[in-house]
Amino acid sequence: MLLKDILTVLDSIAPFETAQEWDNVGLMVGDPGREINTILVALDPSMLQPIRCFDLSEGVSKKIALLIQARINLVSMHTNLDNAPGGVADELALFLGLRDVRSFGSLRIGTIVKHKSLDGWLKDLAIANARIVDAGRDVHMVGACPGSGMDYWLQAWQMGCDTFVTGDVRYHAAYDALDMGMNVVDLGHFGTEEIIINPLAERLKQKLIGIDVGVYNARDIFSLYHQ
Repeated sequence: MLLKDILTVLDSIAPFETAQEWDNVGLMVGDPGREINTILVALDPSMLQPIRCFDLSEGVSKKIALLIQARINLVSMHTNLDNAPGGVADELALFLGLRDVRSFGSLRIGTIVKHKSLDGWLKDLAIANARIVDAGRDVHMVGACPGSGMDYWLQAWQMGCDTFVTGDVRYHAAYDALDMGMNVVDLGHFGTEEIIINPLAERLKQKLIGIDVGVYNARDIFSLYHQ
């Protein structure tokens, strides 16, 4: 199967044209006419911004050079995969146990079965690594957005959410949410996105018969410091 055929399949899963205007998705490095035998699904190739200098000794330029030398093609799926049915946002909602989920771009809003304290809900989900802002409200209606989604917290609050889950929560945004009485759960950027790796790989295995599809289970660059 040629790379251009792989791109067609990926586009059917999460159309590249649905990515946000600032995003950089699609074929990053490679040849559409190249024969493909193996696919590795991974997170964070770190090629979001345009390259101003192609210095092979550092940064993104070094990664591109390594890909070319190894004859590895790179295709990026980002906000298009966040928004898509069965994409990152849907997997995050599933992980959080949300029901009656409604979609608003990359924002998902749903409810949990029973009202629970924030601490009790997080314990039930077996979430160990999270920053939280506890506004003292029980969790019932939850808004969730993968990645750096704190820009959506106000929309979620206006739609009746008592809790918002995302990554990369900024101090002042968290303070504003607390002031409005909304719980905030920061699972980290990695924590809200790595959940798509295995489900996406399984979908590709079903669609790309004869192609060996594997996963790269990365680790979050952040770790907890214990003195």
